[in-house]
Amino acid sequence: MRAARVLSEDIVPYGIHHFDRREWVLKETGRGYRIWCSLDERAICRPILVNRYEEAETRFVEKLLQPGDIVVDAGANVGYFSLLCASLVGEGGRVEAFEPLPYLADALQASVDENGFRSRVRIYRLALADVAGNTLIRHAPRTANFGGAHLALPSPLPEDHVDEAVRTVRLDDIFAGSKCRFLKLDVEGAEPRVIRGATRLLADARPVIMSELHNGQLRAVSGTDATAFISQMNALRYRCRSIDESGEPGAPIDRYDLSAPLNVVFEPTSA
Repeated sequence: MRAARVLSEDIVPYGIHHFDRREWVLKETGRGYRIWCSLDERAICRPILVNRYEEAETRFVEKLLQPGDIVVDAGANVGYFSLLCASLVGEGGRVEAFEPLPYLADALQASVDENGFRSRVRIYRLALADVAGNTLIRHAPRTANFGGAHLALPSPLPEDHVDEAVRTVRLDDIFAGSKCRFLKLDVEGAEPRVIRGATRLLADARPVIMSELHNGQLRAVSGTDATAFISQMNALRYRCRSIDESGEPGAPIDRYDLSAPLNVVFEPTSA
């Protein structure tokens, strides 16, 4: 890890928060790429900085991907998985990364440039959903998890949160017919909505999916819960499984009722 240069032109302002290289550092991951991390953010950047971020999930992705694969990263944040996937798919592969918050997309772009990944990572400053249009995304820019943004439904604005206008798109409108190998899905409760906008992609490409299950966010953003989302995926011929510490798919999961978020794998099945 090395400190960033202090240059005034390194500040990219956007509304209430921005990507400022004076407050971010480059982390050497040891996995073939470096990533810009905020010194203020503790939910994602802090674990990355101490080599403790989603270790089982990282091992799963490393075992899954091959050179030449195509990946969609829905909810890229600072780009940990986008960059990991880019390092694995090589020059012949591609990563399509979606991150609607401007300062996170700026940080991801800086990391893409740092690693020379421009030919294999494309960044979409858009939110994914089941309809194309315009909506609001709600986030808490002055907190320790300033990247935890979610699509906002009409409701009172919580303390320390802001709503920002974003454009939404459907995966089917961009990638239907694509040979997508892997979809990483972490969109703060909008997962069922993203899947409803990607049914053709899933039917044609049958990608492996790694998704977060978070009952609180699923109820708030999609009006559903994790068990119902698992059933939604079953109807699309996907089986839900845990991820064990070695990075292998673990036990089948038919329901999930706990409040703590859980990352799972949805494997395509033939029936």
